[in-house]
Amino acid sequence: MQKVNSKESYQPFPYPLNGLSRLVLHQFRNYQSLDVSLQRDCIVLTGANGAGKTNILEAISFLSPGRGLRSIKLSQVTNLKILNQKVPVPPSWAIAATIERENDLIELGTRLDYTATGSERRLVKINGQVAKSQALLTNWISITWVTPQMDQLFLEGSSGRRKFIDRLVYAIDPLHAERLHRYDHHMKERAHLLREGRYDPAWVSTLERKLAEDGVAITVARQELAEYLENAQHTEKDYPFPQFQAEMKGEVEKWLENHPALAAEDIYAEKLCMVRAQDAETGGAFVGPHRSDFCVHHLAKQLPAEVCSTGEQKMLLLALTLAFTKVQREYSSCPAILLLDDVAAHLDDQHRQVLFQEICKPVRGPMSEDSRKGHIQVWMTGTDKSMFQNLNDQAQFLTVHNATLKEDF
Repeated sequence: MQKVNSKESYQPFPYPLNGLSRLVLHQFRNYQSLDVSLQRDCIVLTGANGAGKTNILEAISFLSPGRGLRSIKLSQVTNLKILNQKVPVPPSWAIAATIERENDLIELGTRLDYTATGSERRLVKINGQVAKSQALLTNWISITWVTPQMDQLFLEGSSGRRKFIDRLVYAIDPLHAERLHRYDHHMKERAHLLREGRYDPAWVSTLERKLAEDGVAITVARQELAEYLENAQHTEKDYPFPQFQAEMKGEVEKWLENHPALAAEDIYAEKLCMVRAQDAETGGAFVGPHRSDFCVHHLAKQLPAEVCSTGEQKMLLLALTLAFTKVQREYSSCPAILLLDDVAAHLDDQHRQVLFQEICKPVRGPMSEDSRKGHIQVWMTGTDKSMFQNLNDQAQFLTVHNATLKEDF
């Protein structure tokens, strides 16, 4: 495996990639140091359970807004060997990546940082410059994932489903992440003022108008994505993955059924004004897209996803994912990465073959501008390399063992 030591020594792969071409980890999970070059748009990580395959996917997921695919406290991903050391400066981890985009190299980086008061935060750099917000990462790369933990997506609370749909929206609407960030900030500011009990009504009204504007825009973006997913799914009778119906449900969605967006904003702002007393007691906001739900139905069974069998729920999640790859190829304007953690192991041969055909489209020769736009870099993990034998000619295989990666030809 080629070791890359500097940007100057880097040699792009002859056929331009549309994703990561280099990944560097420092004190992340079980990796004290890792520097790996990527040469394909399909990467397969194999190795024993606990070797660190998922940790690599998690590191990549930190190149998008949020707390990664495990959604945990930032310091918890710090390498345990340094986390347990008593040092005057809090330990930190760091991730760096090089992205090839239309023959240009884009450098992304992120690390655990601390405020003056000791609070955790994530520092993000784009091409060497500190970014004002994590949300700016979505201007350069879109990252989505499917993990075994997401098998409970349809059974757990609506928060997880909102995060799922929002991450899909990021891929085709980079401004969505910034809207969510502003919405959360304004909601917290309003809640703080209402709890104090003494506030300028005009200022609270201004915050409520901002919440209404971003809240409606967030809702519309989610609704459009749900519609795109439905339209992108396969409808052939012999297609092995189930057909689905997908929609957002909530009070703002109801307003938009009968009113244009501007009128819905007015209704929203008025509603927020009416429930100030209630929100002062409970915190947050009684109404808004933070209370909406992403609902999926299994069409053949005519059942909501939450009452389908465990196997049917897994198939619905993959059906959504496959439909989304088609949406990405049509609408995404930046490199796209799909992370599939231990997904193939739970599929029979037919489903596995269709999955590979859909997500790993081979590239023969230099990519045109159109083909590059619609291409997705896929990362998959598994314990058994034989599950991926159909990808031998188009995937880069890396064996993970004792926090090291070795090229597996």
